[in-house]
Amino acid sequence: MSAAPRNEGLETRSETGPRGSFLLGNLPDFGRDPLGFVSRCAREHGDWVRLRFVNKTVWLLNDPALIETVLVAQSRNFRKTAGYRTPFMRRLFGQGMLTSEGNFWTRQRRLAQPAFHRDRIMNYGRNVVEFAERMVAGWQPGEARDIHKDMMRLTTEVVTKSLFNSPVPPEIDDMSRASAVVMEQFISQRHAWRLLFHFVPTPGSIRFEGVMKRLDKFIHALIQERRASGRDTGDLLSMLLQARDDDGRGMTDQQLRDELTTLMVAGLDTTALALSWAFYLLSRNPAADARVAEEARAAVGSGGGAGGGGLGFGDLPRLKFAEMVIKESLRLYPPGWIVGREAVQETEIGGKRLAPGSTILMSQWVVHRDQRLFERPDEFIPERWENDGLKGLPKFAYFPFGGGPRICIGSAFAMLEAVLALAVVTSKFRLAAVPGREPTPWAAITLQPRGGVRLRVERRGAGIIRCDRDAVSEG
Repeated sequence: MSAAPRNEGLETRSETGPRGSFLLGNLPDFGRDPLGFVSRCAREHGDWVRLRFVNKTVWLLNDPALIETVLVAQSRNFRKTAGYRTPFMRRLFGQGMLTSEGNFWTRQRRLAQPAFHRDRIMNYGRNVVEFAERMVAGWQPGEARDIHKDMMRLTTEVVTKSLFNSPVPPEIDDMSRASAVVMEQFISQRHAWRLLFHFVPTPGSIRFEGVMKRLDKFIHALIQERRASGRDTGDLLSMLLQARDDDGRGMTDQQLRDELTTLMVAGLDTTALALSWAFYLLSRNPAADARVAEEARAAVGSGGGAGGGGLGFGDLPRLKFAEMVIKESLRLYPPGWIVGREAVQETEIGGKRLAPGSTILMSQWVVHRDQRLFERPDEFIPERWENDGLKGLPKFAYFPFGGGPRICIGSAFAMLEAVLALAVVTSKFRLAAVPGREPTPWAAITLQPRGGVRLRVERRGAGIIRCDRDAVSEG
């Protein structure tokens, strides 16, 4: 499928934007309905939209070429927005790659990068298939399940095994529940009084702090045990412990804790969301669902894994339609629905001078649904990704993992996990829509399905995907 024609340049260069309240500006409208608000802004005011959040000017930027300028060409002139420097984010991620800046971030990124090289990632495929098989073994035909809850459990198991080569600790489940409470309060208070939340204890924040202390204890115990033993168990912790910078220095225990927590929390949430939204879309599109299942069974039947019959990293070339489904799901429901940057010095973007401290917001939700870029942008059409679906489009017409130096370090791992998990589930079950249980996208820090994704389990018939532990070695 060809892309929609892209108009050259900016259709609207004006500095217009929606009127807001006298005191808070556009913050209340943004807080009430973030997705609807940014969509209306782009539709009514063009590619540069001037907003005011209390006393701060914020720009909503909707042109892919200029988004590339911010995230790539002039990335050194920007840092992440103030939201990443809140006490909540610092407590959760510390100085991990999601929140750190400058030379410290560069060092940490270089130290962690080898852990995500292709030869390491391919070894994680077996974890995905093993845990996905275990998950569906407990499903019963005819039951309605919260698929988002199931995907959170699956990705938690995969991430924990891949990070630590360890069983899932109970702290992970507790943290997911507690952080959800804190996050909802945090996001719902997008107004001038939000800062009070950081200093006034609430039942949710107190519980969250208790969970974080238990999680810190779990991670630090693993770090100390692994340092003492010197064992390389093939997991990410082993890789990070071995990493050295140009001066021969490794990470401190606190740095390891921050990076491992960042990788754990970001990895389990975003991949679970990608799968949840993909299954929701397939439940509304039976033809695409049947095609994914047929492809998955053909991959199993081809004997791609060692000994035949198992799925692994080497089967990814046989799962092209599953990959297209994930890409289309990430287009329509990107887990990271908005990216923000703050200018650290005077900067020019597209002929516009930005003063230090200026904030730019760039929304994947808006750009991915731009009719100038995609034909029938609101429809689920996996086939649009055949034969290089971005051909002829600006690079940042599609950026579900961000872009530039700070592109998601685990993007390849996330795609591997999502495609293999999709293949395992669809080969055995069809997940059908449940009348009256339509999920609503909720724009928290990530794009959550409010109320979960409730789908009915229907067995497809005979056919088994089994976890072949040697399959990845054949990839």
